[in-house]
Amino acid sequence: MLECCYDNVLRNKMMSSRFGQIMGSDVTLLNDYKREFFWKRFPQTVLGGLHFKLGYCAPPYIYSNQITLFLMPWIFGGIGTVLYQLHVLEDYYTAVLSGCLMLIASSIVQMMSKCARPMVNKSARLKAVTVERNQSILMDEDEFIFAGCADPETITFIIPGKMFIVNFVFHSILAGAVCGLGTWYLLPDRLTSLYDNIGGTVIVFVFGWITVCIGEYSLIIKTPTESATFQAQDKYEMIALTRPLYIFAFIAVDLTDRFAANIPDLTQTNQVLHVIFLFLPLLWAIGILPPLDAFLLWGMEQFLQFCLGGSPLSTYRRLFILFFTSLGASVATYFIPSVIGAVLFMTGMGFILSLDFSQVTSFLKSWKNRKPSKYTNFPTSLGWQLGWRESLIYLIILSVALAEAGLLHSFVASSTSQTIVSYILISLLIITWTLKEIQCVYIICGLLRNPLFPKKTRTVDVFKEKQRRLVKAGVVRRILLNVGKMF
Repeated sequence: MLECCYDNVLRNKMMSSRFGQIMGSDVTLLNDYKREFFWKRFPQTVLGGLHFKLGYCAPPYIYSNQITLFLMPWIFGGIGTVLYQLHVLEDYYTAVLSGCLMLIASSIVQMMSKCARPMVNKSARLKAVTVERNQSILMDEDEFIFAGCADPETITFIIPGKMFIVNFVFHSILAGAVCGLGTWYLLPDRLTSLYDNIGGTVIVFVFGWITVCIGEYSLIIKTPTESATFQAQDKYEMIALTRPLYIFAFIAVDLTDRFAANIPDLTQTNQVLHVIFLFLPLLWAIGILPPLDAFLLWGMEQFLQFCLGGSPLSTYRRLFILFFTSLGASVATYFIPSVIGAVLFMTGMGFILSLDFSQVTSFLKSWKNRKPSKYTNFPTSLGWQLGWRESLIYLIILSVALAEAGLLHSFVASSTSQTIVSYILISLLIITWTLKEIQCVYIICGLLRNPLFPKKTRTVDVFKEKQRRLVKAGVVRRILLNVGKMF
């Protein structure tokens, strides 16, 4: 009996140790297929689209052509840098020369791709049997057969080209601008004046040009698969603009430091950004920096909220409409010669833009179709079902707001009275913001849980009592927003 128990215990230990070995050492995060895919895709993302590991045997000229195209901006920038260091050209003429050379080269590269694509399509039609036989290989293994160094298939593989003529022209011009300004940005004399160290100058110069080459390659030659994506499909080829525009942002700070007065903080910021500039490929690869389209939409929404006084919107169309309408109203104010006219115009536009235009659209559609029953459940502000009576009320509130703004501007001329009115408005803003916060589950930017919000729903009476308090706070806030907006 004891021997049987001992055998069971020994067997369980052996099984547990074997299971631990399997789970601890044999099971990996990436299997062989995923590991091979990762090491094929990640370097491509880091280097801006270079194919150094294709997964099959490729001729040496595939790699040499890619390296030549990759180093092309550095070659043109190096020509300008040497001429500047020999005092043949000034720094701005150096930038123009490098930019023009890159513009010509990028145009030639794009024209080669554009001319090679019809030849590839014609060859595919003439060899339909071969293509049909190798179709599974091309789709599954991503394997291509190269006939020569300058063969159309080789050119289209290395340089896919642009889908639209507009991008063909715009991306070529942008590539020239990036190369020219990058040459100006990475001039050795400029780097020496920033760091006063030969070793630091050499490091920033070498790795900075690698960053510029990565941005140029992704713009002109082949756009890599980015880690941070916003759209499922890149219809308008905006992903190619992401890396060059980040390079432009760093160069803009350097240009500001060059032409502005002696500002120590700006110079120190420029020094730090030159160091961060070297790590841009890594930041792009791991997805820390957002793509261009997401960054622009986020920036528009933040500017609409905190600068123009708008609200977050659910669709891009509403965001564009309200952003440009609010921005146009703000710009139009500067062209109104009368001060009282500008005050009345901004008061009226502020009241109108604070309304929910989706209610107006739905109301007009229901009135046009003569089917008000479909509009009865539409959510409205202040609990109103928008109709002609409610529209009249809004018109009265707008008239009162305009009259009040005109009277305050005309008769309240002393600074003391304006200070009192300002404090009243600030108090209303704080009250409305506080009433909005206490209705959320988490307050103070989501850091703390709201003690007034019901934690559990087991006790019905307690839940209803706390919910009733929150409803009262919401009604007070809605009244302040709709009736007090005239102030």
